[in-house]
Amino acid sequence: MKKLTAVLCALSLMLTASGCSGGSIYSNYRDIAELLVIQTLGFDLSDAGVRLSVSAEGSSGAGKDSEGKTPVRLSVNAQSMTEAQDALQHYSGGLRLFFGHTAYIVLGENVTSTDTAQFFDCIERDAAFRLCIPVFAASGSASELVMGAGANEHDTTRLMRTVTENLRLRGDAHIFTAAEIVSALDLNGAALICAVRAVPADMTNPDAAEGEMAIVPDGYTIINKNKTAGHIPMELARGVSLILNETGSMPVAVGNATLQIDHSSCEIDPVFGNGLEGVAFNINISASLAEARGDFDPDELTREFEATARGWVEDVLELQNSSGCDFLHLGSTLEMQHPHRLSGASENFALIAHGLNFSVRVTAELDRSFHLDLF
Repeated sequence: MKKLTAVLCALSLMLTASGCSGGSIYSNYRDIAELLVIQTLGFDLSDAGVRLSVSAEGSSGAGKDSEGKTPVRLSVNAQSMTEAQDALQHYSGGLRLFFGHTAYIVLGENVTSTDTAQFFDCIERDAAFRLCIPVFAASGSASELVMGAGANEHDTTRLMRTVTENLRLRGDAHIFTAAEIVSALDLNGAALICAVRAVPADMTNPDAAEGEMAIVPDGYTIINKNKTAGHIPMELARGVSLILNETGSMPVAVGNATLQIDHSSCEIDPVFGNGLEGVAFNINISASLAEARGDFDPDELTREFEATARGWVEDVLELQNSSGCDFLHLGSTLEMQHPHRLSGASENFALIAHGLNFSVRVTAELDRSFHLDLF
């Protein structure tokens, strides 16, 4: 009985000591109203080392009403990313910077054209960031985009969210996350990063204030060995979507009609002869007629559409060959199909691609299109 009493007393002391002490899980608690929740990050190189630019909606903590308040935008130069994060804290207006809800990362052009390794290394190592964050490449300075887009009424994050949702809905381009880019670079040193650029807002909104900037998609930046190896313009980005099976409800203008892609599939097969001689792309597309401006011939419209889609894919494959890298990771796709015959293709496909024959076959079917009375 005495031993039981002693044990109970000891347990009581332990519970009392751990309840509200400095070791509590609540010792680092911060009220949300005291936080400045960073949602968009911009990385640039600078004379000092790096330039970190951040944007947050509202001029106060997330727990307060931020309607009608000017977005918070901060930018600082430092020798390293860690020092830049610390330096930004001095300009936060008494709020504690919180990076756990970062939604978008933008890399400046001088980063992607020089060396992306240090930035992806920082994202991987820093516990404040998540690897599922979408990463974009800016055509120009990330700082100018983060600090200037949207003027005083719209936060950069809101503009980036609109761009992201539109791209995902239409399937015009795939938005790669930090994890996907790092994985692609580890595979064979090549990756694609969705590109964006800042443009005068009056190009898309006639009521925009003078000097206001908007954000628009700008295709893909090709990365090889941690720096820019080329660019895929927006009009060809759909070719990437077809190859990667990432198409959405994208409208396509063909002749005097507009079609909408409902579904597509791409099969990539090796062509063997005396070794690997080529790669065949068999693409099937299901589309529907969205709009017709006058009479049209269904068969002719289908052929024009197939030719348009085939052109996208062929131009993207030509860009891959000219870039000197396998950013589409065709080698990995082929090696998984024939691991013994094509061993090592994942890493070395770009070395043999120039000697291969690439054939693209597109078959389209127009559904729900020809029971309309056209006047």
